[in-house]
Amino acid sequence: MKLKVGLCGAGRFGTAFVPVFQRHPDVAEVYLADVMPDRLAREAARLGIAKTFDSLESLCRSDCDCVALFTQRWLHGPQAVEALKAGKHVYSAVPAAITLEELGELVDTVKSTGLIYMLGETSYYRAQTTFCRDKFARGEFGDFVYGEGQYHHDMAHFYASYMHSGGDEWKATASFPPMLYPTHSTAFVLGVTFARMTEVSCFGQVDRHDDGVFQAETSLWGNVFSNQSALFRTSDGGMARINEFRRVGAGDGRMTIMGTRAAYEEQPGQGVFTWLDFPEDYGEGDAIPFQEARNLVALRREDVSDIRVFDGVEVTEENLGDLPREYLGKKFLGLSPAQPFWQLPLEFAGVPNGHDGTHVFLVNDFVRSVVAQKLPPNHVWLAARYNAPGIVAHESA
Repeated sequence: MKLKVGLCGAGRFGTAFVPVFQRHPDVAEVYLADVMPDRLAREAARLGIAKTFDSLESLCRSDCDCVALFTQRWLHGPQAVEALKAGKHVYSAVPAAITLEELGELVDTVKSTGLIYMLGETSYYRAQTTFCRDKFARGEFGDFVYGEGQYHHDMAHFYASYMHSGGDEWKATASFPPMLYPTHSTAFVLGVTFARMTEVSCFGQVDRHDDGVFQAETSLWGNVFSNQSALFRTSDGGMARINEFRRVGAGDGRMTIMGTRAAYEEQPGQGVFTWLDFPEDYGEGDAIPFQEARNLVALRREDVSDIRVFDGVEVTEENLGDLPREYLGKKFLGLSPAQPFWQLPLEFAGVPNGHDGTHVFLVNDFVRSVVAQKLPPNHVWLAARYNAPGIVAHESA
């Protein structure tokens, strides 16, 4: 079965996914919907799209099998429910929803319709998350102790987008509470351990900038916080700190995972894996060599910064593995060697990629899940685990 995918939202982010959907071997056609007629016509012509729609409602009435939502972040929850009730599988940009009530309705609708829902969370697919998830699953970290997820995105890099989508009243929505957009950070931790956040204490920094964005009287949410930091208890007995900063002289997202036996820590462009090296006959319980332990257990470090290099992966005899030989010489753009390129269809070789190599994995997993009628990695229940902590954290602040 080949799918017809209706993409809603013809902005720069959404349209970056169109070529990826178009190249997937299980996609027959991509439709495009947008409420701005000029932009819709321009982008449809540029991308070679024949069928266009002037609203999500009209797209949902079409014969598309799936709806991919790339609209304003506070609309995703209700729009996903609308599309599901219209019988469409749903791919949604983040966040999944901005209230617990919206999240609950979304989960209930997925359950009642039996349709596929996938959250397009990039951090789950980033190289460092994949690296840590694989090692955690093998037990190399030991028990989870502590994690950090941080998303730093200064408002200076947001102005143009909010002005474009918000018009004269753009500041009302540019003040979107940071913790209502938590998934890039929470997925760095929960996308490794698959635990839940259970308790939270959050602090917000009242904004001091003179651009007039984060002001209670202009904000649609009455929000005055430009930066928020939350400390969580996790269901596996550990702790996590989540930072969502919009006024900050730091860039990029970053993560930390610490366990009882190993840790991964990073700064921009750098990653270090540290582990305790126990001798094979170390012993357990009363057999532990307490007096000699200091000399017997070595602390090892490995610079793994190369997993943060996204120069693409070319398929050679050395990394071909079980792939068909047609893959030889093909290059998957924007990937790190730590990302599982062997999962991708051959048609994705040479396809423009984005967000540290994640776009191709997002599209592939969604399409494969719909075709196979199996849950995608970022299914609705995991999406709720990513989103709910930020919603409650904002209430705490």
